[in-house]
Amino acid sequence: MYTNLNNILLVSFFGLYIIEGRFLEKLENLKKNYRLLIPLFLIFLLSLLAALNPVESIGTIFKHLEKNWGLLIIPITIISCKEEYEKIWRNLFTALLWGCVITLLICYSNSIYEMIVGNEPLHYFWRYRHLNHQFTNIADTHPAYLGLFIVTSIAYLFMETAIKKWMKLILVIFFLLSLMQLATRMAIISAAFLVFVFLCSKIKRHWKEIAIGAGVLLVVGVLFLNIASSFMKERLISFENLENDERISRYKISYDIFKEYPIFGIGYANKDEIRINKYLEHDFKVAALEKYNAHNQFLEYLSVNGVIGGIIYLVVFGYLFFVAWNKKQYFFLCVIIFFFMANITESMLVRIKGIEFLAITVSLLFILKKKK
Repeated sequence: MYTNLNNILLVSFFGLYIIEGRFLEKLENLKKNYRLLIPLFLIFLLSLLAALNPVESIGTIFKHLEKNWGLLIIPITIISCKEEYEKIWRNLFTALLWGCVITLLICYSNSIYEMIVGNEPLHYFWRYRHLNHQFTNIADTHPAYLGLFIVTSIAYLFMETAIKKWMKLILVIFFLLSLMQLATRMAIISAAFLVFVFLCSKIKRHWKEIAIGAGVLLVVGVLFLNIASSFMKERLISFENLENDERISRYKISYDIFKEYPIFGIGYANKDEIRINKYLEHDFKVAALEKYNAHNQFLEYLSVNGVIGGIIYLVVFGYLFFVAWNKKQYFFLCVIIFFFMANITESMLVRIKGIEFLAITVSLLFILKKKK
């Protein structure tokens, strides 16, 4: 969603939340549970410190922070109305699930339309022009974020929904096939791990169904190896391609920036200029032209916020893992693990989708009670 439109909707929602009433009751809830705001506030604090490093003008500070207001507004709203959200939190993930379905249908419809117009053979479906960014471009979304949302939806289907089994099966198969179309490594690894753990827990009672499913996956795998494009094969199953991935080579640039600015980092004001110069020095022309970020959230914080950013990032996520495990909220534990894994190859907290997804997920985790 466009940042400006998103912020208009977010502020409008927050304004309605304030004027709808029970203000003192909400304020009392916040006073009792203010500690729950701290982890997300620390993430917001990193953005604030980066916006102040160096200070250009009041206007630029607010410009740098415009994607991050959800880290304050969303937890304040959810935590101050915790009783209501304890009852309806599943509605948010149900909306995410069907949002993924609609987005994928838009992407698939566009790919089929392009194949018909271009008179392309069927096996072109897994060619470069219908995969990854080319697949999701029509929906104006990044494959890594959509991949994270899809894996979260699969976990939600396995662990929290009560819909009919045949509908679950259809949706899970649809999502798994869509992950192949997205060609996002971390989302596929996350989904494979999730499916493996789920099947291991069900193998005694449902070994026949699991065997049939494994057979179907085997057929799809053989089909994939025969008709998939070289781009898809190299991206997903080639170790040589992984070793030569330019993204991994660029990690050293972010680390070099951190070594030059180890304490407070380069901040937002100088980020693009310094990165572009470094990219050009190492002949990463496309990265310089597109102003690529670090494509690793830990390195992003190290370079932008210095060692302070790296420490806060690791401490916050370590605490989130502990809370989810301690509360036995295993669905949320999975989602946070998936988010952390996605951060290995993407700076997920650079875009508004990642920021607000984390804000919603963490806020809901904190208000839910320990499961028995």
